[in-house]
Amino acid sequence: MVDISVIIPVYNTEKYLDRCLDSVLGQTLRSIEVLCADDCSTDGSSAVLARRAEQDGRLKVLRMETNGGPGKARNRALEAAEGRYICFLDSDDWLDPGHLEAMLRQAERTGRDVVINACFVKEYDDPVKKEYSTRFGFLEEGREVYDTASVELLFPPVLWARLYRKEYLNKNGLRFPDLRGGGEDNYFTTLAEIPLPDLFVFRGPYYHYYQREDSLAHLKTAGYDFILSFRALYDELRARSLPTEDLRLFYAGPLVIDSEERFDFIRDFLVEIKPAVLRHPERYIALDLYLLEAVTSCADYAEYRTRHNPNISIDFIRNRLRNASKT
Repeated sequence: MVDISVIIPVYNTEKYLDRCLDSVLGQTLRSIEVLCADDCSTDGSSAVLARRAEQDGRLKVLRMETNGGPGKARNRALEAAEGRYICFLDSDDWLDPGHLEAMLRQAERTGRDVVINACFVKEYDDPVKKEYSTRFGFLEEGREVYDTASVELLFPPVLWARLYRKEYLNKNGLRFPDLRGGGEDNYFTTLAEIPLPDLFVFRGPYYHYYQREDSLAHLKTAGYDFILSFRALYDELRARSLPTEDLRLFYAGPLVIDSEERFDFIRDFLVEIKPAVLRHPERYIALDLYLLEAVTSCADYAEYRTRHNPNISIDFIRNRLRNASKT
C-alpha cells in the first residue's frame, strides 16, 4: 500500500534534480511513490530521472509527448498515482526528512481531506537572504482549525504546502486548468478548499522553496498568466455554484500589458469582477487596486497607451507615481 504519491513536474531543472530527489527518496516515510512527469526537457533532466529510477523503484518517470506546462504534467501524474494521499513538489525545491511523515500523521489523526503545513523557507543562493515563513497573523498557539476564508486570505495558495486525500480530489474532479503559464496553484488550492467550511493548519518540518530568477513564477509574463488562471478559477467556481464573493479574484504581480489582445482580456475580466473587488478592498494590495483602476477606466488599448507605456511593469509605474507625489 502506497501512502503518498509525490508528484513532481520536471522541465529543464537538471542542476537541481538530484537535490530534490535526494530529499524525497530520503524521507523517513518509506511507503511513497515519486511520479516525475518529464515535460519534454531539453537539458540533462531526462538522464537524471532515468538514472535515479534505476536506483530506486519508488521513482516512476512519465514522459509527456509534448511540452504542455506544469499543469498538464501534474494531471498526467494524478491519473497514474496509486497513493492514498497526494502531495506536490517542484523539481528545484526540497523537503526536510520528516516532512511527508508529519503530513500523513496529521491527515490520519484528523481524518481531513486537506491538511496544510504552514512551515516553509524561501531559499536563495545567498544564504543570508533565507526567509522563514513559520508564523502568520491568523495562526494562534495551540489552535489548528481555521475558517476557510481566513486561510484563503492570509496564507499563500501554494500547492506544496498541502496534502490531499486522492479520493477527495477524484470525487470532486479536481484537476489543473489547460494553461501553460504560472498561477495554477491558486486555481487548484482554491477549488479544493472553498467547499470546506474550515481547514486544518499545523506547523511541521520545512518545505524549502528555492528562488531562482528563471522560474515560471519570476518571469515578466507571469502576471498575465496569473490573471488567466484567476479567470479560469472564477469561471469554474461559478460553473460549480461555489461562492466567489469572499475570495481574492485577481493578482497583478509583475504584470506587463504588451498587446491589445491581452489588454482587452484583462479589462473585460476586471470590469466584470470590479463590484465584488471594491466590496473587499482589504483583500488587495495597493498595486492590485491601481491596476483595477488603470485598466477599467480606459475605454480601449489606445487610450491606455496614452497614459502608460504598456511595456513597463506596473510595479515600475507605481513606483514612478509614488516618487512623483513626493516632489
